[in-house]
Amino acid sequence: MKADNLRIPALAVTIFGWVVVVATGIAAFFNAVWLVAYTQLAESPWMAVTSGFAAAIGWLAFLPSIIAVLVWIYLAHSNLHKAGLNGLNYAPAWATLSILVPIANLFVPFRAMRELANRSTGEPEELAEADVQDVFSWWGCWLGSMLIGTFLAYTTLVEVTPGLYITTPFWGTLVLVICGNLLTSGAAFFLIRTVKMVTVGQKEGVTDLGTFE
Repeated sequence: MKADNLRIPALAVTIFGWVVVVATGIAAFFNAVWLVAYTQLAESPWMAVTSGFAAAIGWLAFLPSIIAVLVWIYLAHSNLHKAGLNGLNYAPAWATLSILVPIANLFVPFRAMRELANRSTGEPEELAEADVQDVFSWWGCWLGSMLIGTFLAYTTLVEVTPGLYITTPFWGTLVLVICGNLLTSGAAFFLIRTVKMVTVGQKEGVTDLGTFE
């Protein structure tokens, strides 16, 4: 199997992914500085502005990266099916759209990506569910960032809703934001590694079942 149709979407994922890694890493650093300054009663507005700007850059890169990732996932799974591999459990459309489906997005994308990584790098059908460290690390970071993001969104909604109240200290919220920044950065980093592994495996024809575009 030799596929060259992943090159452009993989490049897009890599570029946007590195922007997310750097931007969210910078945001985590300045949020940490902000937290220390807050505990020492020495905070300054520039800390909030800098961390907010870095986070905004990360989000601006994150949104187009989602599109690039979805395109890449669909093409990568399609390549395996077109190559005629036996025992594939995830159709390209389901492997791609499951990321957007509640509940299913908690486990289907991880299992589909694990199968994709194993079969693209030459593993036989019986090892399709073998552990892949980069895939596991990517999904762990991503789930963690999603849970933290959901909690923060919930607390924000409660705070702006009349009659509702939730006790979340500022420093506690800031710690969660820092953890979310780091987990998002980690998820982007390990996704870049996974995309490279699968793309190289398919491009170099590790699974030799013919050539296609």
